[in-house]
Amino acid sequence: MASKLTTEQRLDLQQHGNKPVPVVDPETKAVYFLISSDLFERVRGVIGDDVLDIRETYAAQSAVAGQAGWDDPEMDAYDDYDAHKP
Repeated sequence: MASKLTTEQRLDLQQHGNKPVPVVDPETKAVYFLISSDLFERVRGVIGDDVLDIRETYAAQSAVAGQAGWDDPEMDAYDDYDAHKP
């Protein structure tokens, strides 16, 4: 059974158009997003129903970090940053 929108949520959705609306859980402080069903279907079409495994992004993260200069040997000091603190 689907939850029902509050008046505040409905107004937020109208104000934001078809953009996601952030919603904060007051107990856990976790942030969620309310999105329309058509936007949800578009997103699901791109990412599918599978849960993302962050390990699948490691190669892309490494490539981007390398392009940004993080593979420069002088950056090795950051690998042991705490040891170099005064």
